[in-house]
Amino acid sequence: MDTEIGYAIHAGIDYWAFDWYPPGNGMELARNLFLTSRKRERLKWCVVLGTNPFDMNRDAPWLAAEFAKPGYQKVLDGRPLVYLFTPMARADLAALRELSLKSCGKTPYVAMMGWTATEAAQACEAVGADAVTMYAGGMEKNWEEYSKLKELIPNVGTGWDPTPFRDTQVTWYPHENIVKDFVGWSATPKQLVASMEAAFAWTKANPGKVPANAILVYAWNEHSEGGWLCPTFNPQGPNTERIDALHEWLFGRTSVQGN
Repeated sequence: MDTEIGYAIHAGIDYWAFDWYPPGNGMELARNLFLTSRKRERLKWCVVLGTNPFDMNRDAPWLAAEFAKPGYQKVLDGRPLVYLFTPMARADLAALRELSLKSCGKTPYVAMMGWTATEAAQACEAVGADAVTMYAGGMEKNWEEYSKLKELIPNVGTGWDPTPFRDTQVTWYPHENIVKDFVGWSATPKQLVASMEAAFAWTKANPGKVPANAILVYAWNEHSEGGWLCPTFNPQGPNTERIDALHEWLFGRTSVQGN
């Protein structure tokens, strides 16, 4: 985990968005390792709810307490950032907002994910969220469509190829969902930098549409779905091409602006 945090810092990442897994699930290990890492102060985190069961009596108070900590990602002058992969009950989100108010004095800024602009906006309205975004596949045409309906957190895609699930079956990803002759895509380091540059420019040019001044990149380590920034291994060792390209662009950009 400490190594991955170092990779993320090298890439210029400000925060990780962790899919929610409840205590005892086994898949919450990454979150636990992060929260107990000696290097966690160098990187913030937030949660993606709607991925697994979320107990309002047990999990909501714990999460609200995390909202108040400096390591939790905030936007808009201190509002905890929360993503929703699938809708949660409107009453439950309202209750989480109340817990947040008591914990940190702010309500969370909640971004509802959706595969289409209409789907995301309708779900956003239904649950009482604040903004919309995508889980994966974001590009400028999506930003325009989504932002016409609600406030937006732009999504940047790094690739999409879930075919590993076709060969190695798991309960949460039916292989029947993958078209037999499906061919995925994967951004080159140069394409990734171009997408990030476009997202930065679009966000800066549309502050009224992106008041949170944040973007979401798909993804850090969804290797089995074809979206990743976390280095993979080749015979020579870790392949850091993607994070190296981001580092060179982002820190070079900062240096130029500083001058």
